[in-house]
Amino acid sequence: MQDNLIIGVMGHIDHGKTSLIRALNGFWGDERSDERERGITLDLSFSNLSNGEKNIAFIDVPGHEKLVKNMIAGAFGLDYAMLVVSANEGIMPQTLEHLKISSLLGIHNFLVVLSKIDLVDKKRIQELKQEIKQCFAGFESLKYQIFEVSIYDSASMENLKNSLFMLPKSVHRDLGFFRYYIDRIFVIKGSGCVVSGTLLDGSITLEDKVWCCNLERLLGIKNIQCHGESVPWAKSGQRVALNLSGVSHNELKRGDLLTKKGYLRGFDRVEVALHLFEEIPHNLEAMFFIGALKMSCRILFLEDTKKYATLKFKSPIYSIFDERFILRDDNHTLGGGRILSPIVDPMKKAQKLTFLKFLNQRDFKSAFEILLKAHKKGLGLISASQRFGISQSEALEIAQKIDNCFVSQKSLVVYSKEATKLLRDIICKILDKNPNALLSAALLTQKQSWVANDFAQHILDSLLQEGILCKNDSFYVGVDSKIGKVQDYLYDKIYSILQQQGFEPMAPYNLYDMLDIDRKSGDDIYKKLTKERKIVRLSHKLFVCTQALTQILNEMRNIIKKEGYLDLNNFKEHFNLSRKYLISYLDYLDSFSDIENTGGKRIIKSC
Repeated sequence: MQDNLIIGVMGHIDHGKTSLIRALNGFWGDERSDERERGITLDLSFSNLSNGEKNIAFIDVPGHEKLVKNMIAGAFGLDYAMLVVSANEGIMPQTLEHLKISSLLGIHNFLVVLSKIDLVDKKRIQELKQEIKQCFAGFESLKYQIFEVSIYDSASMENLKNSLFMLPKSVHRDLGFFRYYIDRIFVIKGSGCVVSGTLLDGSITLEDKVWCCNLERLLGIKNIQCHGESVPWAKSGQRVALNLSGVSHNELKRGDLLTKKGYLRGFDRVEVALHLFEEIPHNLEAMFFIGALKMSCRILFLEDTKKYATLKFKSPIYSIFDERFILRDDNHTLGGGRILSPIVDPMKKAQKLTFLKFLNQRDFKSAFEILLKAHKKGLGLISASQRFGISQSEALEIAQKIDNCFVSQKSLVVYSKEATKLLRDIICKILDKNPNALLSAALLTQKQSWVANDFAQHILDSLLQEGILCKNDSFYVGVDSKIGKVQDYLYDKIYSILQQQGFEPMAPYNLYDMLDIDRKSGDDIYKKLTKERKIVRLSHKLFVCTQALTQILNEMRNIIKKEGYLDLNNFKEHFNLSRKYLISYLDYLDSFSDIENTGGKRIIKSC
């Protein structure tokens, strides 16, 4: 597969962007209205240039509004920005606006193309170069090189074209999972729904299923195209068209996010680092742009410098750490920034500010430590890619450097010393309530959904070493436990309880909770009792002693003999049982060959 570069083409209106692209690759955007007819194509604002070894995708930015709607969609995938400045007009307001937005989006590498140089003299060109130098001086992070071009001068065009093919690929963060904002939706006759966008992270193949966050639905891939050619797969940094299955074009909208299921969660607020171009009030409503998404938000500053803020939305967004965004009002760009916390955490304002400052410095270890205080029942690392923009293995490495915590590598959860104390207290309460509790890691994970198996095992082993617990067979018991052989104890205890409960036996899992035993141990006893025919399984969660079952079956037959039939109503008159028991016994009675059920009424068949 060819190397790919994505270049955003921007500049003031009528400075020659469209003509420049046509001179480079023959693409005349607005005149090629038949583009959609020819197959799965990309948006009319997109075209490409290839020499066989390298493919350059151009994102044409024809105007201010288009800049926000179209270019942001590929902001993370852009390798370079081509800023077109007409030599006869020079730097214009929109030129500066584009530089501002580019800096906010993290686009650092610029090709400044002085177009229409045939209309001015050399002195004017030198003056323009100085103006450009002064213009870029206000943006320390931006790098640029200048090309003097006329579309009527083949040598200047050839020089530009050769320079483009020599540009190195920029290094972008890749989170390792598929992530793609939809920036265009259309229908191809015979193919159905087609979307286009820039593949921001990961890769995609024809065999993959993609998760539409906004629809909460898995979608299939019928075809993948890059620049009009069908391909078996695509990777990050490419402009891609996807022919989707499982969805209609009118169900999707611009800005919807496609990704891999399970990687991103949506929230109606995010915490951000801001860079503002002007003073704005607290709680201002503004337009928020990220990827191809446009949405209104409220800006709530977290401190007086207005460097950090909470953005509130009317519906969830599915963002990631360090993702760039733009804030605008009806007329111009207010500023923008970086998302620091895309996940809502239970923090007070002061704690949150400290947390955001650590994130802004990419001090993830300190950020972890704050999160551990906020998440007293453990911090999951599965969301590390969304929360910190790092892999799960990188998150594990950071967590293992934190003092006084337990890291569950299998479950990807970090537990603080507060979580350790909490689980120890839970174990002590279990023993206080039931001195005969048979403790195990399986039991603790069963009772406490936040507890990972290896964390539970670690705590049990610690209590054993401290002499708080003893070992009996594979179980941990209190030092005052009077249980002898565990299997005999469980067998006698469970059977005795079922005998006492008669016609209304407790569901197995409820009985296990009462006895403080794990489900596997309890299930093994139930299987043994069933095999010995001491209990009978009436339904999935209902086991009754054989003696009690025999007794109630005899009573049910007596009702039929006396009243001529047995149904739910007269059965309940004789046995004041709940509906689930009545139905289970009736269903069991139906299994006998001499019983006939007609419309819910049971009778005994005549010989």
